[in-house]
Amino acid sequence: MIELLAQTTPAITGASSPIIWAFIFIGIALILFFVELFVPSGGLLALVGALAVIGSLVAFFMHDANTGLIATAIYIVFGPILFWIAFKIWASSPLAKSMILGGIVEEDSEEAMQKSQARFAKQQEELQQLIGKEGNTITILRPVGVVRIDGQRIDAMAETGSIEADTAIKVVSVYDNQIKVRAISG
Repeated sequence: MIELLAQTTPAITGASSPIIWAFIFIGIALILFFVELFVPSGGLLALVGALAVIGSLVAFFMHDANTGLIATAIYIVFGPILFWIAFKIWASSPLAKSMILGGIVEEDSEEAMQKSQARFAKQQEELQQLIGKEGNTITILRPVGVVRIDGQRIDAMAETGSIEADTAIKVVSVYDNQIKVRAISG
């Protein structure tokens, strides 16, 4: 009986056993996936981690076909579940909130909003002072382009239609933080 069991069970010979290498590759993959969250590698670490997962599957299949199939099934079932759980935990962390676009930490959001509104109001006030001033177009306004007023280059919008380059203009209004200009006939 022992001889039959010895024939069906692959011999484990220290570090050369495929099952040991399979678990080593799994550990490497997990470490690389974890490090990928914090090191900007452009996905290179995740790619190497995916190769480590494939290496672990190959090692499981080298150990035994049934072990390889069981490992594949476990990866297919539990891989997405673990990924989802890890993402949910990571997404609620302060690190993720600072990394995701638009994710401002709660304490700073009101202060950031006030700064943004103050900047917008200051810019709006500066543009309001330009109403009635005259200048020249630098580029063609179709309907948006660049004008020069008092030696300053400013983005502007034509009030109607388009205005050719090197045309005299007059600022008529400010709309949504952009000046509107009209060609001066003459």
